[in-house]
Amino acid sequence: MRACGERGLRSKGACMTSMSPMMKRLVDLLVSVALTAAVVFVIVVANAFLMMRGTSMQGFRLWYAFIARPDILGTIVLTALVTLAYTFWQQTRRPRL
Repeated sequence: MRACGERGLRSKGACMTSMSPMMKRLVDLLVSVALTAAVVFVIVVANAFLMMRGTSMQGFRLWYAFIARPDILGTIVLTALVTLAYTFWQQTRRPRL
C-alpha cells in the first residue's frame, strides 16, 4: 500500500493502511459475529416488544442471557469460521483474470 501522502486516500479522506491477511480475516470474523448477534438482538427484542406485557428491556435481558451462553457464542464463531474458510477456499480455486 502507498503512504497517505501518495494518493493513498480513500474517498472520505481516511488513510489506507496495510493489514496482514490474517488480521483481515480476524476482522472479517469479528464483523460476522457482531452482525449475527445484532440480527438475533433485533429478532428477540421485536418478539418481546410485540408480545403482550413485553417490553423492549425484557427483550434486551432475554437477548443478553441468550448471547452470553458459551454454546451460542461457540456456534456463532464456528459458523463464521466455516463461512470464511469456505469463501477463502473458493477464492483460491478461481482462475485469476
